[in-house]
Amino acid sequence: MSFVPMKSRSRDLHVWFRAHPDLFVAERSGRQLLFWSIVASAMVASALLVYLNPEETVELLGGRVRSGLAIAAVFALPPVIFVVSVVMILRRAQRWRIRGGDVLTNPLVVGIDKEFPVDTLVSAIRDGGEETIVSALTAAHRRPADDRIVTVFASAADRVLYIAVLRVDGEIVWIDEEPLRAGDRFVDLKKLDSAARLNARRV
Repeated sequence: MSFVPMKSRSRDLHVWFRAHPDLFVAERSGRQLLFWSIVASAMVASALLVYLNPEETVELLGGRVRSGLAIAAVFALPPVIFVVSVVMILRRAQRWRIRGGDVLTNPLVVGIDKEFPVDTLVSAIRDGGEETIVSALTAAHRRPADDRIVTVFASAADRVLYIAVLRVDGEIVWIDEEPLRAGDRFVDLKKLDSAARLNARRV
């Protein structure tokens, strides 16, 4: 069966991951959840201290005349930051894990123009050695644009790369073809991309 193009507003593969629950599992970052929980708790404690002791708070800041903006911030910021923290805690899962495997990272995102030979770049990532990949990425970084985006999600533990080409159409991003899975092959694309960026700047 032919691949049906998928539409998204984000420049990643989340919409494709969601369409394959047999392969991928969405999850929240435990570290981010802990961080925002601590921030939310701190803001609740700060708000209680301020609202239960309004006169002492004003006096501590130097009075209404001398510290008008500071007082406004002390009374307004804790509830605002608390709401932001709750939103961050409740928002949809932001990362994906291979079912039965490790978390996927996104080591490569490169934008290119529509005339760039994208197949050459994809083939280099999928089959080439490190020098070939750096050479292809260097060529891509010398022609930066926003027509096509080559993005790769990877798992070192599972030795897998998922390579995709996204087509940007205004605010809409299209996945026109099934992302390629380079199984049993893993290269450190973050390191190679850094080398390619340095090469591109030398010319």
